[in-house]
Amino acid sequence: PMRHRTAEILTKLGFNVRYTLTGNEFISLLDRPDMANSRDADLFLSIHFNANPSASVRGLETYYLDEAQTPDAATVAARENTVSVQNISDLQVILTDLMLSSKLEESRHLAKCVHNGILKSLRSAKLAAPDNGSRSAPFYVLMGARMPAILIEFGYITNQADAGNLRSEKYLDKQAEGVVQGIKQYKRELSRIAP
Repeated sequence: PMRHRTAEILTKLGFNVRYTLTGNEFISLLDRPDMANSRDADLFLSIHFNANPSASVRGLETYYLDEAQTPDAATVAARENTVSVQNISDLQVILTDLMLSSKLEESRHLAKCVHNGILKSLRSAKLAAPDNGSRSAPFYVLMGARMPAILIEFGYITNQADAGNLRSEKYLDKQAEGVVQGIKQYKRELSRIAP
């Protein structure tokens, strides 16, 4: 799986990687950030392949926790949270209080670094990199994280071109390398601000 590819590279670079999911066990979306909190994690990444009722939708998306700024972001969050888009609107009211103690700016910056790292890695290998951007949405799996937290959607399994890419070892390896490059960039920039 994609999480193992990314973890393997990070481990070789000296990062201590811990999983919230190691096999087929079920851990609720809300419990995953709590696990990261209890382990004093520095970063939290939630890794996914996306799906959409429209087979024409494709591309890479990287999210950080905040209100959904677009209807598309609300729809993706609703699908990941397994709730309706109306529940997402209700959730955004609650989110305002949670954001007071969140790592919003750090998460936004991490999402941007990782997203750009993936795009750069794919493009350097001359691989397709449809870019849907780095954006905000209220994902349950990111709520409550006391560290910078992002959710990466590597592509749409419901789109023929994306699904083909997501079956390619080279494509997946380049995406994993891009995640790592983004984390390294984030770390470099963070150490310049707060050595």
